[in-house]
Amino acid sequence: MTLAISGPATAEQESQKTLRDILAALEGRSNFKLEAGAGAGKTYSLIETLRHILSNRSEYLPRDGQRVACITYTNVARNEIIRRTDSSPHVFAETIHGFLWETISRFRKSLLHEIETLPGFARLLEDQTSLQDYSVSYDLGFRSVDEHTIRLHHDDVPTLAARLFVKPKFRRLVADRFPIVLVDEYQDTPAGLAEALLGERSSFSGESTYGFFGDHWQQIYDKTCGSIDHLPVKPIQKRANWRSSQAVVALLNNMRPELPQATVADSINGTVTVYHTNNWTGPRGTHSKKGQIPDRALKETLHWVSEDARLRHGKEATGPTKILMLTHSSIAAELGFGGIDRSFKRNEDYVRKNDDVVAFLLDFLEPCCEFFSKKQYGPMFDLLKRSRPRLKRRSDKTGWADLFGQINVARSEGSVGDVLDVLLEQEYFALPQEVVGRQRKWELALRDLESGQELTEPRRLVEYGKFRNVGYREVIALREYVEENTPFSTQHGVKGAEYPNVLGVFGGGWTQYNFPEMLAKFPQRDTFADDEKKRFERSRNLFYVACSRARENLVLLFTTELSDGAMRTLIEWVGESNVIDVRYSPEGAPVSA
Repeated sequence: MTLAISGPATAEQESQKTLRDILAALEGRSNFKLEAGAGAGKTYSLIETLRHILSNRSEYLPRDGQRVACITYTNVARNEIIRRTDSSPHVFAETIHGFLWETISRFRKSLLHEIETLPGFARLLEDQTSLQDYSVSYDLGFRSVDEHTIRLHHDDVPTLAARLFVKPKFRRLVADRFPIVLVDEYQDTPAGLAEALLGERSSFSGESTYGFFGDHWQQIYDKTCGSIDHLPVKPIQKRANWRSSQAVVALLNNMRPELPQATVADSINGTVTVYHTNNWTGPRGTHSKKGQIPDRALKETLHWVSEDARLRHGKEATGPTKILMLTHSSIAAELGFGGIDRSFKRNEDYVRKNDDVVAFLLDFLEPCCEFFSKKQYGPMFDLLKRSRPRLKRRSDKTGWADLFGQINVARSEGSVGDVLDVLLEQEYFALPQEVVGRQRKWELALRDLESGQELTEPRRLVEYGKFRNVGYREVIALREYVEENTPFSTQHGVKGAEYPNVLGVFGGGWTQYNFPEMLAKFPQRDTFADDEKKRFERSRNLFYVACSRARENLVLLFTTELSDGAMRTLIEWVGESNVIDVRYSPEGAPVSA
């Protein structure tokens, strides 16, 4: 089968047509939805729309003080909008929470009335007889009530906004300030919010005109709205792809024929290759890794596939390869910090450094060791400044050298606990109270145990004990990953990014996703009931996001067994010659056919 794109149009031509459709909708004050697949240049269309409005401000923002609102999903996106519109005072660019709080914060009485019935405040308000004199604040992001102020949780803001936006009078008040509201990444807005913004109106007179920019196939987060096809918005498609090679775009088009994309005029051919492990005859995983080849075999297979794909790509391959896996746990097994992963119940504690001890080691100790080894003492003592480093006598210099000698021996040969013990016993700089306190509470908890009894709670102390037993080399490996010095990322973590070459690994590790089943059922996708449709789309969307990150070459590796139906889908998408079955020796090592 030949991977090809039908139709004479180019990405350049499609983008021009899309912009004309958007401007026609704006001129007619029609609410619209721009559906732009991965790589389509959605942000470009959004910026061009904003520039058109600013160039025709008297038409779209006729009254003094009126602004066009641009709602973004992240602060990074907000800052990009501000930069690309030259910080125009006529553009109000803000995150979804920032925009909603701007619109509702001045209506204190209405907020207090609604807060009384919010489930999260039932216990906090049980002793209050009246909220009449309270103010409402959204600054810290968590719920609290003191004698004068009610503070909102992040989730409370869209909930309260939805309750106010259903009122026509409130929507008209918002329209007085923001006649046009553009929503970026609409699929990631909280569920139910788009319905509230538009309201149930028979006439749009006096209300804001909304433009929704996004792609419901890229909805990969929970509690977000996804598709808004059921709402009264004019559908506009952007059938362009400015990112990917012809082969990658052909795959995306075969997956999604209802939104075909045209490549740029001078796009390269590129490649798409699928590898599967159906020939593995050894034991496979269970539970969350049901059907997956063992970790050791996966590591060897991944290395073999990477090399085989590089040879197949030949001159087509330029630049590094990004390896996308489903979970941080899978990456931990590959990079050598699996013990850390098993120590913590929540991977955010070590990946996002939510745990204080992990944060101290990654952001403080490791940089200090790096500075010391390079004899960069100035930056090291700048980092130590808050820890009151001792350097008063000439003998202290020898003491510092001895201390880092001990630390480095423990880092290379010992456990996390060995390193922490060296740090807790030294007197050259103070450790954070969070670290000292965790150690003290852990020691006290162990002291209270009976002989032979194990610590089972609280969770933080149990995890701390496990973490102490992990070899410290895993901390060094974790830092490399967190600092993005490895080729690995999760499939969730690369949304919006792009790379020359991508190797996507699809297997077990998370029971919410079943890629082989999604592929096998793809031909029946229009017949699913609600629950089955939701399961199917969860896997489909993440698969689509991972595949569409590639600019030139894409490799897909399936580590769980594929059914005949799944194989047929893949062959239909990429052609039989591009589907490779990995062969294994009797010892379980991948070998060339």
